[in-house]
Amino acid sequence: MPKRLPRSRTLKGDPKIAHYDSGGGVAGEPPVVLLHGVTLRSEDWENIFPRLATRYRAIAYDARGHGKSGRAARYALDDLVADLLRIIKEIARGPVILVGHSIGGATALVAAAREPSLVRGLVLEDPWLSLYRDTKWRTPYFTKLRAALDQRDDPRMFIRAVSAIPLPEPGPRGERTIGEVRGFYSAERLATYYKDVDPAVIDQVVTRDDAGGAAITDAPGKVRCPVLLLTAGIGSALAEGEADRLGSAFVDVKMMKFPGVGHRIHGLRPEPFLEALEPFLRRVRAA
Repeated sequence: MPKRLPRSRTLKGDPKIAHYDSGGGVAGEPPVVLLHGVTLRSEDWENIFPRLATRYRAIAYDARGHGKSGRAARYALDDLVADLLRIIKEIARGPVILVGHSIGGATALVAAAREPSLVRGLVLEDPWLSLYRDTKWRTPYFTKLRAALDQRDDPRMFIRAVSAIPLPEPGPRGERTIGEVRGFYSAERLATYYKDVDPAVIDQVVTRDDAGGAAITDAPGKVRCPVLLLTAGIGSALAEGEADRLGSAFVDVKMMKFPGVGHRIHGLRPEPFLEALEPFLRRVRAA
């Protein structure tokens, strides 16, 4: 795996949170905090982080139960939001721009609603909102992945198990399983992500979190900063019509769709992703 992130640091606490901080940035401008999706980790931003770090202070972190961060008894949305607010207050130490993918988008959204003074801009990349912990979205995929984790002590068997997991939707070249995918989301790369996921994360992801669902529903009307909503063209985490409903709920929002691109937009199409992101960052910076 290419080493494009700076050396990780540890935010002490329960649990400990591994984070990556580029430092630098222009004085007075908000840092950009990157939040990955469930079962992924900070390295999922390797195509994005270095580009942002040329202008901004960029911060990425491994969510609890992922990567180098500590394991925990709970993985409810409220716990993920609390960890994000720790990062903002103790690492960024001031208002930030949040860029959240999937469940990271839900986490960023609720944090922006709860602490509006700490969030200057909000980027939601195909966020997992109304379908959060809903059996309609990718539960079969998570179930297969949970079974594969039982084989991770044997690296060869683990990659074989990950390779055999059916994709939630066919890939752009008709791929049906993870093993058929080449490039950024190959089985070998995903195995490096998955091997460090606490199995309890997946156990809890496929169970109900009524408090988290209620917080997501309540959040859009409380967000006061500019919002950029990026939606996948295939396999989206957004329910049908949800993007339009969000567009009417936010005070200031721009929406962009990526036709033919799957849920992990930033990893699959990093250049178009950055082309959408950078004008938004300049606008927030100017404000």
